[in-house]
Amino acid sequence: MEIKPNVSLLLKKEIYTLLTISLVVILGFLIIHLLVVGLDPDVSNDQFIRNMWPWPLYSLLVIWILTPGLRYLWFINLNYSVESERLMIQKGILTKKKVSIPYSAVTDFTLNRSLYDRWIGIGSLFVQTAGQGPQSAIHEGRLDGLVEFDSLHQELRARVKASRSDQQSEQSGDLEPVADTEVLNSILEEIKKINRKLN
Repeated sequence: MEIKPNVSLLLKKEIYTLLTISLVVILGFLIIHLLVVGLDPDVSNDQFIRNMWPWPLYSLLVIWILTPGLRYLWFINLNYSVESERLMIQKGILTKKKVSIPYSAVTDFTLNRSLYDRWIGIGSLFVQTAGQGPQSAIHEGRLDGLVEFDSLHQELRARVKASRSDQQSEQSGDLEPVADTEVLNSILEEIKKINRKLN
């Protein structure tokens, strides 16, 4: 089953994030402006505006020009594939990366929905694999921009559970039958003799 993230909603989230960053930078710089002009009599309001305000404004302008275009290219190249034995994640702009995560290696899924995700109506699934701690910030895979995140979350959990039950049935099929009671009784008698000698 092929799954594409919702590119328009991911871009909307990116714009809201950029707006928040811009607002914080401008408010922070405005506070610095008021403090410097208010506390230093040698610095006039016009001097500060002319010499200092271009730095944050040009920086924000560059961020606004570059970020949406690069993020759009990243989002349109994201592709998720839920296969019978593994989850595939394809990503990249210039270099393409294909991550294959077998269900047998998956230990857990984490559904993540930030404030903007909840507001927009999307979610992200983080794939945790064996060898990573439960509090690890690094995940084997990340599925962003999901609209049907709850149903996909349940589907992936069911596939992991089925994979584990298949592994257990294969392992139990490899075991030899348990020895008869006569052999077990003789082993028990030997253990009792060893115990008496030790005591």
